[in-house]
Order: sequence, then structure tokens, then C-alpha cells
Amino acid sequence: MTACSTGPADNRAQFELKAKPAAPRLSQPDAPVKSYGLADGQAFERLLNADALLQAGDIDAAQKQLDLLRQAELSPEQRGKYTVLAAQIDLSMGDAEQALYRLKTVRPLLLEEADRISYYRSLAFGYSLTGNVLQAVSSRIRLGNLLREPKQQQDNVRAIVETLASLPDDEAAVASELSAELQGWMALAKILKLSRQTGTDSAAAINQWRADYPGHAANAEFLQAYLTSPPTVTPADSASGHEPLAPVAIPAIAVLLPTSGPYAPAGKAIKEGMLAAYRAEIVGGATAVPLKFYDSGQEDVVQLYRQAVTDGAKHVVGPLVKEQIETLAANAELSVPVLALNHVDNLQHDNLYQFGLSPIDEAQAVARKARRDGKQRVLILVPNTGQGQRVGNYLTAAWQAQGGTVAGMQSYDPRLHDIGAVLERLLETVNHPGAPQGVEALLLSANADAARELAVQLKYRQAGGFTVYAMPTIYSGRPDPGKDAELGAFDFCDIPWLFDNYYQGPVSRASLQSHLQGLPDGLDRLAALGVDAYYLLNLLPQLAVQPYAGATGKLGLNAENRVTRTLVCAQFTGGVPVPNGYAD
Repeated sequence: MTACSTGPADNRAQFELKAKPAAPRLSQPDAPVKSYGLADGQAFERLLNADALLQAGDIDAAQKQLDLLRQAELSPEQRGKYTVLAAQIDLSMGDAEQALYRLKTVRPLLLEEADRISYYRSLAFGYSLTGNVLQAVSSRIRLGNLLREPKQQQDNVRAIVETLASLPDDEAAVASELSAELQGWMALAKILKLSRQTGTDSAAAINQWRADYPGHAANAEFLQAYLTSPPTVTPADSASGHEPLAPVAIPAIAVLLPTSGPYAPAGKAIKEGMLAAYRAEIVGGATAVPLKFYDSGQEDVVQLYRQAVTDGAKHVVGPLVKEQIETLAANAELSVPVLALNHVDNLQHDNLYQFGLSPIDEAQAVARKARRDGKQRVLILVPNTGQGQRVGNYLTAAWQAQGGTVAGMQSYDPRLHDIGAVLERLLETVNHPGAPQGVEALLLSANADAARELAVQLKYRQAGGFTVYAMPTIYSGRPDPGKDAELGAFDFCDIPWLFDNYYQGPVSRASLQSHLQGLPDGLDRLAALGVDAYYLLNLLPQLAVQPYAGATGKLGLNAENRVTRTLVCAQFTGGVPVPNGYAD
């Protein structure tokens, strides 16, 4: 957080969450939304449905409920609830500025108590995300006056104290200009901050503080509970970027991702996915473990892991680069579980899980799809690169495991633009006199350009029942009917996140589009990897027996501790991929 300071906080390098600079865009009452002429009770029912869906984490469905309402036809009380719900949706999508702009139009006294709690909690979260510490604390002070459960009150006290204790001394000096209640909070935070930094007994200072602020909200059993229990960081405070107060190690999820160097764009996409999942947890009311990011682009990955453990990591996510995964497994004692974001063949290590967009899963998906379609004898065509040869091996193994026959395999040079000629030579070889007849399909690994070159030549063969089953590299991840119309009826299998209605989790692809602007095509899939990585951490122990419906597939765990993925298959129709089910 930056609070009132004009300069950045020192800890932003490890946890950075910036509000979008776009101008606020509050929906206007006269927007062209269809009016259904709902009676007062019907409108309230829509609002209750939206609230329930939001708490369940179904952001898209909640938004659809709000879209059925016209603000101009709502009562002042209903309009306030509508605005609070819309602001919570904004926060779930990382748009703190828009959420705050909405909330400033609400009259909290018109809200029911539960909605008023949501209002002040959303205000505190929004101000935290935008770095406005004092406004966040002021919102929490008002929130504290509404909370009834002792646990909630204690958590709120803790959040206020930890947040204020994180302020630099020059920013804390503004306390003299604030209300008496906030001055009391600032004074208490200063005492606790000094006691931790020096290790001195602060009992006398706390007694004096109690005398100076006898009616203060923290001057009760809540302060005693805070002093006798380990400090924690609440989700909203963590989202603002604060580091734990030294020397206390706060449990966190350490994320080792490249934020510099050639893999930085991939690291950014994964980071945005993890942050989106983290925000969705908070908005849904769950207790989220803070995320702490480390740049693996420049630093020694073994040293980074050890530092993360020292900092209190309860899980480590990453690294992303295969060589770093191998280095970590060979040189570090993995006392804290690691969820690596890639897959290295023939690598097993205690407490090491591997989760990546592995072509092994993609090869198995197209093989299952082709066998389900009744194909028996196939050709395999792959690029003449190291990765291409590995994919060829994966396709061969997957097809043979399904009981199919590989009639021939050939590689091509993408730079020569001769993929069609290579396939023709391969067909001539396998169809020579005396050879078994009836090659029915092609298993293809190619990028979009090479696939389009091949599609033109295959049109007459496809008309005769010859089918192409391709790896997902033929699809950018974003529909482009003008170009992809050339792909005819190619089949491919890809992650559920790219297809409507196949991923029902709390983080939709649409909610992340603004965060991924400027990144190369195809990195949307890595954002989905980040979303799943966040949710998988607490599911790993049971994943082998209880699959998880994730953004990157139906996820399981094999005997090598590799997270496996079942993908959705689709066929291009008019240049648009039309899904036709999971490749089970």
C-alpha cells in the first residue's frame, strides 16, 4: 500500500496489485437494459438470488441476475443493495476503482444490517487494493461497530492494527489530524510495532494507552486476544501488498515466477490467474492465504525456495522453467510441498508435484477422441524440432495405448512451408502396392499457419472421410473466423476455460481479459493454469481419488505426482471451434 505517500511502498516488488487506470464507468439508469416491470417483491428476489450466487462464487450468474433489473425502477433501499452487489462483482474482477466509484453513491443508513456489513467490508477491500490505508482502516472501524460475532470482531481488530503498524513512520505522523478514535488506533499500532522491532516489554505502554483511550473499541477483551495470539494477515490486507511485520513469519503461498527475462510474459499470465482466484476467494467470504511472489527470472531458484520457507511459506508454487525444476529437485530438501508449473519427464521427488500444460495430456485427448470416432490406422505428422519429436512420441504412445495402429510417422520443417508435400509423400509410402490399406486419420502437431497450409490440400481427402485430429497448437485460443475458416473440419482438444459453459469455477476468462492485454496470443491458457494452481494447493492429497473440474481440464493425480488433465474436444465449423464434449 502507498496510503498518503507519493512514493511506492518498499514491498511492492514482491506483491504488486495495481488498480486499473480506466475511468470509472458507473451504469446509468437509462442504459438500454430491458425493463421487465418487476413488482417490488420480484425485484427483491432477483437481488437475493444475485447475492446468493455471489457468495457461492458464481460471478457470471450473479451479474446476469443484476442485468435483469433496471436501477431506475428500484426503491432507494433496493438500489443500495444493487450497487453493493455490483461493486463486489467489480472487486472480484480486480476493478477496485470502479467498485469504489459505485460505493460512494450508496447511503449506508438505508441498507439492511447484513448489506451494511458487506458495504463497509467492500469499501475496506477496495481502498486496500488502491493503496489508501487510512480510508481502508476508517471503513474497518465502521465495520467493527456492526459485527456481532466475537471472532469477526477480533479479526477486524487484528486487521486494523496490522495494517496501521505497516505504515512508515512519516505516514503515521498524520494521526494528529485524524479523529480521536483513529488516533487511538494509530497510537496502539505504533506501540505494537515498536515492541516487535525491539523485543521490549510493551505492557507499561499498553496500560498507558488504555488510560488515554478508555472507551476505545480495542480497549477490551479484543486487545487481550490480539496480544495473546500469533499475528496474522487478513485477506484484504494481503491483497494490498503488505509484508508481515518482522520477525514474525506469516503462513503464505510462495510463488516462484519469472517477472524478468524472456519468460516474464508467461510469468505475468500465470500471476494474473492466481491473483484472480485469490480475489474471488476473498469476495466469496473465504479465508484466503496470502500470496507472496518471488522473481525466478534472475535469482538462484534453490535460494529462492529456502528464502520462501524462511518467510513462512506453507506451499510453494513454481518454478515454471523445466531446468529450474530439475535444479530444485536435485539440490533442495523440499520440506514444504512444491507445485511446479511444468513437467519434466522421468522426474520424481518427495513433496514435488508437477502441474503444467503438458502435451502428454493433449496427445492422450486426441487419441481418445479419434478412437471414440472409430479410427484404427493413422498417420502422425510433427515438426522436425526437439519438441516436435517428443510430441510424436507422446502421440505414438497414446494411440498404441488405445489399441490403434500407427501406419507411419513423418516430420516436416515449418520454415519450408512444405507440410502438404511431406504428407503426400507419407501417404504414398504407406499406400504402396501390398501395404495394408485404409489409413483413416492424421494426428497432427502444427501451429495455426502450418495447419492452414495443410487444410487447403486436404479438402478432397476430408470429403472422403479422412479426418485430422490436431494438438491445440493450431488454435490461438481466441476465435478468428476469417482465418480459421480454412481449417475446415479439423478436430482438436483444448482446455475447458476456452469454451463457454465448460468451466463453472469462480474466475471466468472474460473477467481476466483486461489484465492480459498486451500479452502474446496463447497465454490465456497460462492464466487458466494460474487459476487452477491456486485452487489445487489444498486438493492435492485427495486429487488421486477425487478429480477436480478445473479451468485447464478435469484434473487428477497419477502415481508420479503429475497432475493429469482431461480436455474438451472441438471441431472447427465456419472458422469457429464448436465443443463436443470431454475426451473421457
